Amino acid sequence: MKKLLILLLILAFTAPLFAAGGGGQQAQTAGTGNRVVTPVANPRPLTVTPQYGDRAFWPQPATSYSTNPAYPQQPGVSNTNGFPITQQPVNLRIVTPTSTAVLDIQNNDLTHYLEALTGVRVIWDRLPVDGAGERLNLMFAAGDQLPDVLYGTGINSVFQITAGAAGQLIPLQGLIEEHGYHYKMLIDFDPNIVPAMTAFDGNIYALSDRANQTANQVNFRFWVFQPFLDALNMQIPTTTEELYRYLVAVRDRDPNRNGRPDEIPLVGSTTGWQMRIDGFLMNAFTFNDHGHRLMRRPDGTITSAVITPEWRQGIEYMRRLNAENLLLSESFTLVQAEVRSMVEVDGDPIVASLPAGGHHVFTDPNGVRYTQFRVVPPLIGPNGVQQARYDEFANFRAGRFAITKDCLYPEVAFKWVDYHFSEDFFTRNRYGVLGRDWLIPPAGTIAVTGGPAMYEEILRWGAQHSVKYDDPAAQWDRFASYQRAVSPDPFELEAVLWNARVMYWPYRFMYSVPGQLPYSVEEARTFNELATDITNYVNMTMAAWVVGNQPLNDSTWNAYLQNIERMGMPTLLQTVQNAFDRNWRGLLH
Repeated sequence: MKKLLILLLILAFTAPLFAAGGGGQQAQTAGTGNRVVTPVANPRPLTVTPQYGDRAFWPQPATSYSTNPAYPQQPGVSNTNGFPITQQPVNLRIVTPTSTAVLDIQNNDLTHYLEALTGVRVIWDRLPVDGAGERLNLMFAAGDQLPDVLYGTGINSVFQITAGAAGQLIPLQGLIEEHGYHYKMLIDFDPNIVPAMTAFDGNIYALSDRANQTANQVNFRFWVFQPFLDALNMQIPTTTEELYRYLVAVRDRDPNRNGRPDEIPLVGSTTGWQMRIDGFLMNAFTFNDHGHRLMRRPDGTITSAVITPEWRQGIEYMRRLNAENLLLSESFTLVQAEVRSMVEVDGDPIVASLPAGGHHVFTDPNGVRYTQFRVVPPLIGPNGVQQARYDEFANFRAGRFAITKDCLYPEVAFKWVDYHFSEDFFTRNRYGVLGRDWLIPPAGTIAVTGGPAMYEEILRWGAQHSVKYDDPAAQWDRFASYQRAVSPDPFELEAVLWNARVMYWPYRFMYSVPGQLPYSVEEARTFNELATDITNYVNMTMAAWVVGNQPLNDSTWNAYLQNIERMGMPTLLQTVQNAFDRNWRGLLH
């Protein structure tokens, strides 16, 4: 019965996880399943050197080791930030997401470096790209032996409290206090990471890590085709009405000059980085985040954008575009690859505008058209609203490291990951090996941001390799990708996104809701059931209204509001409010 309860809770309340794979289990004696540690006479010498950062925080040899009587099978661990961290080699089985760029995580430069540094050998178990969340759920529901560590899986607060309450994940706050050499530096740097990862019962079951990508905190961007603007003698739109007039001109005035009405004024996609048609446009009317559209009022009260008159205004605007053949109706069914093929069509260009996080998701980076699209600033709506969707909490990436009940060496596991929050690990995992995969530029080199450049890239991001772990890793980003040396290409992606960040930053909407809230198991059930049903209904109704399948008038709008209330919106808002008040009320602006 207990196993069935755990299965139902985890399957019902856990959101999809990143497709991934990883694992590591203590070394096994041939022909048996018994874990063993191979004793050695002396700790292995420190044979690796760091490559970047403050010398005070470089790896130092261990000076002394202590044992924890609570874990009698665990060898002594370093009392300080010394290396190796354990007196005897230890194997850990670690589950991690699969990164399509990482060809081999086991025979990997970073894996070998960490083993030489720490004395810990990781046996990686990579979750598949498809069905990773389901496999992890079943792994915890089956009641069999769990891996030692979950690494980079992105387990959300619902999974954490469910598995934590069942005793399957161990609390980490004591380990942070005793062994969090680098992690406590991160907490000092950004104390809000603590409420971001503290569960309903006050425990921390999984570490969050911290990104440093402010450009991606305002990533609901919109793009127009500059050659069409030039042909039409028009400027980049700044208001919703100016965008409307540009789309009309594209439809009526043949800007590609081929004598055919083949232009597509506006198109979106159901997949691809921020390519949903409502994302950017709706923010000229009210808050929209592509998710549950929950927002805060300045006094901390949680409400929803989808029940406001402004939400209806935004739908009416998109409905008007569709009715006048300015918005491709298929935007509610197309996928990213289909939109990209429209943009990169052979011959005359046809796509005039579209939403996307970056031009690389809808153009060929080796082609020409990526140089011909321009970012549109946040549009001013009919009520004077001009705002950029701002993910205040995007730099906190939840559920990046957790230790299970079956780990025999939790102190070793935690000290292993603590080094991942050093600058040395960050540079190795983000950029690779210094001198081979990246360079420190000469003094005076200018970065994309206009400030001093922190690195020059040799191994291109996204290229396949067996050098590092990339996104699934847990780390503290010390500098961002747009702090690299500026490229001679003015349309290089990082430069374009940084300039868009500068453009959007003054218009941030400052009242989003943290994605990680400390729900109880019962609240998690309520939230997932209600939020999923209501969001699906909102998206379905919006699409039907925009493409004209349903009339939009006072009668249908009021019926929509009544349906949302019957579906449990008041209960949903109160559930979120209760969880928000536990960890966040009074901490935010």
